[in-house]
Parts: sequence; structure tokens; C-alpha cells
Amino acid sequence: MLDARARRHAGGLGVAAGAYPAMTVPVLARLRAGADGGVVAEVGGHEMGQGMTTALVRAVAGDLGIGAESVRVVVGDTRAVPHHLTAGAWGTNSTLLAVHAALRDLRERLRVPSEGPVDVAAAVRATGAEEVVAEAVTQGPGQPPEAIDRMRAGLVAPAGPDYPDHVAFSFIAHFVEVRVEPAAPRVRVSRVVSVADCGRVASPVTADAQVRGAVVWGIGAALSEHSEVDPRYGGFVNADLADYVIPVNADVGGIEVDFIDEPDFTLNPMGVKTLGEVALVGVAPAIANAVFHATGHRPRRLPIRIEDLL
Repeated sequence: MLDARARRHAGGLGVAAGAYPAMTVPVLARLRAGADGGVVAEVGGHEMGQGMTTALVRAVAGDLGIGAESVRVVVGDTRAVPHHLTAGAWGTNSTLLAVHAALRDLRERLRVPSEGPVDVAAAVRATGAEEVVAEAVTQGPGQPPEAIDRMRAGLVAPAGPDYPDHVAFSFIAHFVEVRVEPAAPRVRVSRVVSVADCGRVASPVTADAQVRGAVVWGIGAALSEHSEVDPRYGGFVNADLADYVIPVNADVGGIEVDFIDEPDFTLNPMGVKTLGEVALVGVAPAIANAVFHATGHRPRRLPIRIEDLL
């Protein structure tokens, strides 16, 4: 067996897996199809950078067979529709469910088949109106009726969702390679490969970015980020980016992301699960496992400091 110093030179490999429940909350979606062929989707969700807007545009354009430039999404605006609280693990999934239901209603109002491309302009004109409006409200299974009333008031659903016949989780596995400088010893993450199962991937580019961002965050959590508390008064003494150490480009090696991309229709008609918090789960443990493999020291706290490896 290699001694600790030899293992530092050899580097180390680590793996960890993560799981996070696929949540669903009440959402109202309204679609406005115009005689010019455009569709406006007003949806009760808030864009936090997770790519919700892109996913909704893709969903509407893909269902109707129209160009993305013909779809305009309005989110985060309570003047349009009421909003439930949005979070990373339920925002895109829940809004897509509502938009999917609204699209079914829109097709009925336009008197077009339930699937296949639609000439939106011609279908709207055939109704004799300048605009056709469709609306749907959806919620998670097992959520009580008052959940919708709370959503309309901007409040959080009181309970649920409840899946009596199956479990609803997204999964991810992170594979990490580290190099430990023998003199310091300082840990460098040279490569991360992350593979996620989040059902059908609603927006591949934004999903990829979500996981990459989570990996960078996980590197910070494992190796540098820590709030120092003043024991006398309870305040944080490193409350700015000069003293709170976050990863920079030089701290991040290669990141590769892949997806199983298999729809899970037990959860919803789109087969989409969630890719919010799950992307972060397991990154730091995988790094800690790789450090153990490289050094023989088992880290028991985060961040992993130089003194932990001496």
C-alpha cells in the first residue's frame, strides 16, 4: 500500500451520488394566440437563472411546431398571472406542467388536432377573433384544493405533493479527480464528470449550465467557502468577497456533463423531473472521497483545510 506522500503524488479519484425529490406546486398558465401567428405564454413562475424561460419557449414552440421567435414568455410578473413561490427544485417542472395543460386547451379552442404542427395564424383567423386565449391551473398530486387558493394569493402550498404509487426523485453521480500538492498539501480538482437523471431534459443548454454551476459551487463548499463567526458577538467577520473565498477560474479544472435523458411519465405527461438542488448534491462528498484516495486522510469536515491533511 502506498504511503500518504506517494498517494499525494499519484492524485486521487472519488465518486458520490445525490438524490433530491421531484417537487410540484400549483401554477397558472395562460396562452394568448394571435392572428399574427405569435403566442404569448403568461406563466406563474420566476426566472432565477435556471433557464425556465428557455424551457417554456421550447415547450410551446415544439408542441405547436412554430419557431421560437414566435413565442414570448412572461414570467415573474404578478400583473399577468398569480404566482406561487418559485424554487430551483420545482420551478421549471411545475410551470411546464401548467403550460402543457394550457396547450391542450388552446388546441381545443383553435379546433386543431391534439398533436402535430399548427398554423396558428390561420387557426386564430378561422375562429373570427383576433386572439384566442387558453388557460390552465395545475398542481401536484395529493395537494388540497386550498393550495390553488394560496397560489392565487401568492402563498406557498400547504402540503404535498404526495405520490402514493411511486417515488419521485432526480438523481446524479459525480466522478472527481484531484491532485494534491505534496509540499503544501493543497488540493486541486483537475476533473469532474457529472451524470444526471432528471427525466426528459427540457432545455439541454441550460441544464448543462445548471450542473456546471453546481459543480463549481461544490468545489467551493469542499475546499474554500466558510463563514467565520465572531464568538463574542455572533457576527460574520468575513462578510464580503475579499475574505469569503469562492472558487475562481484557476480553481476549476475540466467539467464534463451528461444526462440519461429518459422521460419519466409516472411524474407528469412531459416526463420532466427536476434539476435544481440535485445538481449540487454529492459534489463535495465526491471531492472528499478523492482526497482520501489521494492522501489516506479521511476528511471529516468542510471545507477541507491544509491542516486536515498533515
